Amino acid sequence: MNGFRTGRRFGAAFAMFLAASMVAPVAFARPKVLTNAKIHTVNPSQPSAEAIAIGDDGIILAVGARDAVLDTAGKDADVVDMGGMMILPGFQDAHMHLVEAGVNQILCEFEPFDTLADTLATVEDCIESNKTDWVLGSGVSMTNLLDQSDNPIALLDEISPDRPVLILDDIGHGAWANSAAMRAAGYDTMTGNPPGGIILRNAGTGRPNGVVLENAQQKLRNLAFPDTPENVEFAYESMLLTLQTMAENGITTVSDAGGFWPQGHVKVWEKVLANKTLTVRASNALYVYPDMPFDEQMAALTRLYTNDPGSLLRFNQAKIYVDGILEQRTGAVIEPYRQGAGIDHGFDRGFLYFDVETLDRYSKALSEAGFQLHYHVTGDRGARLALDAIAQSDPKPGPHRLTHLYLIDKADYPRFRQLGAVADFQLAPSSVDPEYVRFIRQFIGDRADAMMPAGALSASGAEVVMSSDFDADELSPLAKIQTAVTRKADGAPDVATAIEWMTINPARLLRQDSTTGSIEVGKSADLVVIDRDILAMPAGEIGKAKVVATLLQGKAVYDDEGLFGR
Repeated sequence: MNGFRTGRRFGAAFAMFLAASMVAPVAFARPKVLTNAKIHTVNPSQPSAEAIAIGDDGIILAVGARDAVLDTAGKDADVVDMGGMMILPGFQDAHMHLVEAGVNQILCEFEPFDTLADTLATVEDCIESNKTDWVLGSGVSMTNLLDQSDNPIALLDEISPDRPVLILDDIGHGAWANSAAMRAAGYDTMTGNPPGGIILRNAGTGRPNGVVLENAQQKLRNLAFPDTPENVEFAYESMLLTLQTMAENGITTVSDAGGFWPQGHVKVWEKVLANKTLTVRASNALYVYPDMPFDEQMAALTRLYTNDPGSLLRFNQAKIYVDGILEQRTGAVIEPYRQGAGIDHGFDRGFLYFDVETLDRYSKALSEAGFQLHYHVTGDRGARLALDAIAQSDPKPGPHRLTHLYLIDKADYPRFRQLGAVADFQLAPSSVDPEYVRFIRQFIGDRADAMMPAGALSASGAEVVMSSDFDADELSPLAKIQTAVTRKADGAPDVATAIEWMTINPARLLRQDSTTGSIEVGKSADLVVIDRDILAMPAGEIGKAKVVATLLQGKAVYDDEGLFGR
């Protein structure tokens, strides 16, 4: 759900850490055989194996019994004794915010539920330490802020009357701005709400109170971080460290769900590819802006579309926000929200980024242009509208998918299988924590007990994938596998299924299952080495396992113990 998350201050130490932590990919000079390993292939016709042979081109030559694999590899092959460790297909994270995770490092850090005095003190520190044109921060809870002030714009204006200040919230769906920032976006004179967004107003004067929700923040973001060579270079340098974090977690494929192309995100990815520093496969999305003219936006998105199956980088998805989030009462729901809890913005059944006709129009046009449709939905009405849009869209670029899916009406469960729509869940520990469920209960009552029904949808025949929404939620695939298997209701039935949700299923979603997602002859050696067999250990301890090495196309992009040479 969240593009921005609480940032961390950094400077010279960041550059030093980056230089120390990056691992140059190590290519194999000749075929390599990995043996003495617990190999789980995610290939139902050959579920396990004793050894894998990898050609010097990064393609898997043989999988099976040790002696047969050695014969295929030839006498010149290097043999690596894995010491009984586990080998899986590389994890594939189909929904994250990789560019933003790096950029977020420059944002001043706020505590979501600080006192007003402490929050304002942090604002003053941020202004003092931040020398850019815009003062940027992140982490404030808009609900907590509005509980403490009816007119928060005045608080920022007193501290910074002329320099724009933009403080993003802690959940990626709102922002707090001063008058200079609101003027820059044209929000100071706007009557009503911008397309896809909400401008909260002072009850007495009707003037903006400085808090904006949903797409209303995007214009402010674009102004604060424009597509300049300096910003692209900074985002590139930041992204290198984030890519290393991917490798350290055994992730060999990502789908960047941010896609804020006016901020230069496409250029950042292209720079990583051109500089040969890309250490994941990336099948990325482009954000569809509700406040852009339809024809103008379709032309821009079509120009940016790429889908070369031989490239590590593709921009072949369209990220369409249908609704907002439950805790902000902007997730579109069939039954109204409970009265009293959360922000009072006048939308008792949530909020839609696009009217239904425009949602369907974009879905149809984008799918006809070759885009896979990637819908953000949290409410059950939002899910229904996304499924309706898929039903009248071109299926050929698919499968199309819905991500987050906190609420789904049971009547819509069968439609996922009927439409070939993929259900993408973030079963992070924080997302299923009982405290979080109790928190959401105040907004939607007992419906909170049936949130994120991954198990039920999978049982109904739907294709399920599990992603992270990093850097909003926990990244670790091992932690999510543990969470999915130990969840009391609507989790994965077993560890093998949870592994599929993070390997072959997202490979099918991203249309690369002929290349990766399982360990089979002829596929790319996108692999993760884990220090123990997670199929044989207690499910509640899987998160304690450690990624030892990660291979992409047979090259070590992470090799903590030097298994594959230095």
